[in-house]
Amino acid sequence: RSTLFPYTTLFRSNQRLVVSVCTGSALLAAAGLLDGRRATSNKRSFAWASGFGSSVTWEPRARWVHDGDRWTSSGVAAGMDMTAALIGELYGAAQMRAIAERIEYEPRADPARDPFARLHGPQ
Repeated sequence: RSTLFPYTTLFRSNQRLVVSVCTGSALLAAAGLLDGRRATSNKRSFAWASGFGSSVTWEPRARWVHDGDRWTSSGVAAGMDMTAALIGELYGAAQMRAIAERIEYEPRADPARDPFARLHGPQ
């Protein structure tokens, strides 16, 4: 692992949060950063991404997954929704709404609502 991912030791020791969007979760899993955690990934690439990590519980029907200090999202748009939820977690719902309004964005708040799982995910 350290040969392929030398920078990941920084995540283990110094980072308060580890967040990935889309297939970035495969990289985190391959580096061992999702071991013992729940995670998700892009549904078109889910079969590939979920092949990484020895003890990751891959969630095939989730827009995003928040497990402790790890956040993973399905795809890019889901990553925007996950980021809104993360901002809400860190700074409160009012601040999240203010930011979303400022950028003219209406986040989907339900992490289990994943319409792409039925289209592209495991059946």
